[in-house]
Amino acid sequence: MKPYHHAKSRPIGSYLYFGVFTVALTFLTWLKYDAELFAQQVHSKDIYDPQFNITLPIDGPTFTPSKNYSISVQNAAVASDIEQCSKLGVSILQQGGNAADSAVTVALCIGTINSYSSGIGGGGFIVSKLIDNPTALSFDCREMAPSKSFKEMFNYHEEKARVGGLAVAIPGELKGLYELFQHHGSGNVEWKDLILPVAELAEVGWTVDPLFSSALKSIEHHIYEHSYDWAFALNEDGKIKKRGDWINRPMLATTLRRIAESGNVDLFYDPESDIVQSMVNATRKYGGILEASDFAKYRVRIEESLTLHNFTSDGLTVYTSNGASSGLVLLAGLKLMDLFEDFKEFHNDFGAVESQRLVETMKWMASVRSNLGDLNIYSTNETEIDDHRKRYDRYKSDEWAIETHAKINDSHTLPSWKDYAPAFLPNDPHGTSHFSIVDQYGNAVAMTTTVNLGFGSKIHDPISGIILNDEMDDFSVPTSSNAFGLHPSIYNWVEPYKRPLSSCAPTVIVDSLGVPHFVIGAAGGSKITTTVLQAIIRVYHYHLDLLDVIAYPRFHHQLLPEEVLLEFPRDNKLIRHLKERGHDVRVQAPISTMNGILRKRGGSLIAVSDHWRKLGRPWGF
Repeated sequence: MKPYHHAKSRPIGSYLYFGVFTVALTFLTWLKYDAELFAQQVHSKDIYDPQFNITLPIDGPTFTPSKNYSISVQNAAVASDIEQCSKLGVSILQQGGNAADSAVTVALCIGTINSYSSGIGGGGFIVSKLIDNPTALSFDCREMAPSKSFKEMFNYHEEKARVGGLAVAIPGELKGLYELFQHHGSGNVEWKDLILPVAELAEVGWTVDPLFSSALKSIEHHIYEHSYDWAFALNEDGKIKKRGDWINRPMLATTLRRIAESGNVDLFYDPESDIVQSMVNATRKYGGILEASDFAKYRVRIEESLTLHNFTSDGLTVYTSNGASSGLVLLAGLKLMDLFEDFKEFHNDFGAVESQRLVETMKWMASVRSNLGDLNIYSTNETEIDDHRKRYDRYKSDEWAIETHAKINDSHTLPSWKDYAPAFLPNDPHGTSHFSIVDQYGNAVAMTTTVNLGFGSKIHDPISGIILNDEMDDFSVPTSSNAFGLHPSIYNWVEPYKRPLSSCAPTVIVDSLGVPHFVIGAAGGSKITTTVLQAIIRVYHYHLDLLDVIAYPRFHHQLLPEEVLLEFPRDNKLIRHLKERGHDVRVQAPISTMNGILRKRGGSLIAVSDHWRKLGRPWGF
């Protein structure tokens, strides 16, 4: 055995050199990793959209938005996804109409042009505030399940809730717009005056924009397979419409004209109407169970908006949607965030503490949402009503907010999603379009409308020109598989005439005099409430300009999956901050879109549409 020898001692300088070299190498490796990670997040002009499984020709969120996408006006404004629709809405205001009147035209216009996201074959939620009324009204025009629906209808066949006749629920948008017109319209314009401009647009046509072209591309195989039904989407050579092509919808134009001239919406809801018969036949052709009699059962749920008084202790009142929406989820999040008292120490929501608080609040919001569901007006018993009321009252209470706020830690997230006590696996809605209106009289409307997934059920009725929703996909399915052990929500089972739980949360915030101060809402399925929350916090706690509020990247957490979705950050500091606090982070854009109007000191209105994610443009005067 060889004797053991000590290693020769080295000069202290060599250790120092080696130490410096190691530190430098580690730093350079980290810098290289950091640069590579950030490079993965720097986006090109085309951005991938997981909903359509395509790239979108949009700029994406930015920290340097052009002021050309923001307008400042003195009297009235409309902020929507489409400049043409914003202009049509403003034209109604200039004719003496008010925000409610204008909303009818804007909604129908968006559904005509961006038919992949909304239309009269779908539904939505409206919040309307009149200047001379101390309360705001919530119009729940969410779709309702057909009479022949039943809880197990999509067991082991969830794809049928997304495409085909079984996916279609009773549309509610048109009746919601009519009720809005009846309750809050100005009386200065007739029903037909609000619809005929859109009918003319549908007849004459418009140029296909990049987003609609991409949306068509995403279902081109379906369109070619059902070319007779989708003839309006094809050129004369049989090829699908693309960017720059001219498109029109003459059959929809005829339907809209008939509804306009009738003075009401009976043609759309009368079981004897040929329009109803045509929609029913279209769904039956693809295996649907919709009955003509179902349309006669449709009701818009009109009630006072959910309300949060004295928000930020500045006399502000927040009004958001009631019914089967997620307005309560938004209010719960706002109550939690409002309990933090040191916002003045921060400038935006991208710092370590600010982002941690916002993400934790979002996770608790997801927990709240897992307990929500529609009260079926045709079958709910007194016990269910009482249970529903108790659950909702708890989340409205200061006690819940204080108790939950104490669980939010600036340094770390809770160890498991179970610590947030979700009751059930929430559903995951899709699609949607939102617009905001403030008129010259001081009235305001926020509306979020949808056909759910892109082009809804993929059923286009070639006779009426109506694209039908796939809102049945927003119900919970008993056999839904998930990796977390949570059962689908019992509050969101399919039942005849029930409305599926929605993520929509259109919102109007007024000052102490009842004057609209901020009108906001979002599109983006399950990301809607977190987006609206972030917008409101950015305006009232960080005092950002509305242009920055909407253009800046945003983030989202819905508890399950256990990850923060983050739009393109300025650098990787935010990612590191979140990971240090126990969060997994995934970069994805776009997360959502929103369109808003903010009143500035002095009374002028700033309107911004989400050009960076959906090419929107506002209009006003």
